[in-house]
Amino acid sequence: MSMSDNLGVYGSLSGTVPVAAGPEVVLPFQDPYAGGIGVGHPLGASPLPAANANASVGPSGAGDGGEASSSSSGSGWRSIFNISTYKPYFDVDTVDVLERIQETLIPNRSTFLEKTGARPDIYGPFWICTTLIFLASALGNIANYLSSSKHTDWHLDINKVSRSTTLLYGYVGLVPLLLFGVLKYYGMTSGLVQLWCMYGYSLFIYIPCMFVTVIPFEFLRWLAVAASCFLSTWFLATNIRAHVEPTSERWFTVVVSAMGLHVLLAIVIKISFFSGWGKSGKD
Repeated sequence: MSMSDNLGVYGSLSGTVPVAAGPEVVLPFQDPYAGGIGVGHPLGASPLPAANANASVGPSGAGDGGEASSSSSGSGWRSIFNISTYKPYFDVDTVDVLERIQETLIPNRSTFLEKTGARPDIYGPFWICTTLIFLASALGNIANYLSSSKHTDWHLDINKVSRSTTLLYGYVGLVPLLLFGVLKYYGMTSGLVQLWCMYGYSLFIYIPCMFVTVIPFEFLRWLAVAASCFLSTWFLATNIRAHVEPTSERWFTVVVSAMGLHVLLAIVIKISFFSGWGKSGKD
């Protein structure tokens, strides 16, 4: 029996699959390691699979009939618990931080809110406040020790840590929030993170000030605090005015209120941490 006869026999058997006609089909093979280990992926991990191109598209433009869009919008409030939400506000380098600090030392420019409008950060304000908390606690105790009498017992005031933490974090966190609400009430637009950024950087001048206030001369201490308060308050006032004045007639009230709170902060810092009254007495 010839080969053609055999093919005829097998072709007539029931349940057999006929040989597909046409050119030979070659299945493509993709080597997952062709690009080398670690190219674009940590530890050589393979990339995530691409989204299904044949997924149904709903009215919202998302796959699966717009379910992805509705799910994303429904979980928007949960984003406050996601670390990635705050990542852009820490995306600054040393050059950015130094430039923003320089802006606070030249307060008559009034361009801080304009320059940081697109990329406000809370990295700089956080570390400025944290540094001030440490300095107010440590240098405040040193200042009180130097001012204490030789005939009295001096004691370390550990409560300065909690007081400085509450004062500085509370001020930078709550006062801009209050200002944001006032601006909203009067119909003026401003970003909350922008205000946090501005208030945090405005306190930088108090870092060198606290080193001066260690010197046990009350006049020099008050002079250092007053000079720092003047520069810091001037910086805030000029920037708030430049931002608010074109859009509201109540800019003067807003600016004066912000200045008053800032001056009050300086007085509290001086009296609470560098008063020159050493703790005396016995345990």
